[in-house]
Amino acid sequence: MKDSAYNFSTTMKKIAIILIVLFIGFVLWKSKKSGHHFTSTTDNLKQFELVEAWKTDTLLMMPECVIYDNNRDVLYVSNQNNKSSFKGGNGFISRLSTSGEILDLEWVADMNSPKGLALRDEKLYVSDVDEVIVIDIESSEITERIHIEGSVMINDLAFDGDGNLYISDSGDNSIFLYSKGKVNKWIEGLNTPNGLLIDGDKLLLVSMGSEDLVSIDLASKEINIITEGVSRGDGVARIGIPSHYLVRNRLGEVFMVYPDGSKTSLLDTKGADIGSADIEFIPELDLLLIPILFSNHVMAYKLGEMESRSFFNFLLLKLFFMQ
Repeated sequence: MKDSAYNFSTTMKKIAIILIVLFIGFVLWKSKKSGHHFTSTTDNLKQFELVEAWKTDTLLMMPECVIYDNNRDVLYVSNQNNKSSFKGGNGFISRLSTSGEILDLEWVADMNSPKGLALRDEKLYVSDVDEVIVIDIESSEITERIHIEGSVMINDLAFDGDGNLYISDSGDNSIFLYSKGKVNKWIEGLNTPNGLLIDGDKLLLVSMGSEDLVSIDLASKEINIITEGVSRGDGVARIGIPSHYLVRNRLGEVFMVYPDGSKTSLLDTKGADIGSADIEFIPELDLLLIPILFSNHVMAYKLGEMESRSFFNFLLLKLFFMQ
């Protein structure tokens, strides 16, 4: 009798799990047909993941930032080749293919410790200690050096839709604005600001000191915290889904930040002590690019949404091994 009761109980549990699986499958099928995607961290049915795609040779010299030129389908990488604020003239820019081939190791040189990159009007803008270097892409020549008066160690760059250039200064705890040929201190009193990203009428900022991601209203300069606890934040990128951002910290971790401010870790290489810096995401390729500062190469990862079949597999395994 005990065995019969046990077998009956086990059978009922299996039936219950099968019914749950079928119900979830139906809900997901309906949501897929209606175009809904599960993207909230509170929804355990779909999560993001990063899968390594390629990495370059280790010929780069302390790569700090990478940016995609969609007009030419190439990547530009800044090589510090120096301490962050050191003026030794050893820095340079490399050109890569989107498959990781180094096309020109020293495409443009004559720099000190280049970091942040920005593209506009067929020109590449490079932050370099206390100046912004302007490179004409077609001729591969430096055409201008914009001195940032009062800066200590400028870091990242971002253009808004009107052509104004925002420049973070990690040493001066401020952001400068270059507009209509003039440089002004736009906002100050920050805590080691680093990565910048324009998103509509907001400037997104990730900081190493305050370890958070914030949005700054371009008109009012009002600051709102999006998420905290990202450690020594370095780079931020959008992924093509509204209010979804990738944040990379200096220690080697990548977070997905969701519209509600919650976040999840997608990649953690802190234990390797390899360092990482500013990131780039190419939505057309679903490709995340990460400069590995101390290992002298760039890593590329495919970003995808984990299908809900992962949860199905969990339930089916539980059913299969149920005693």
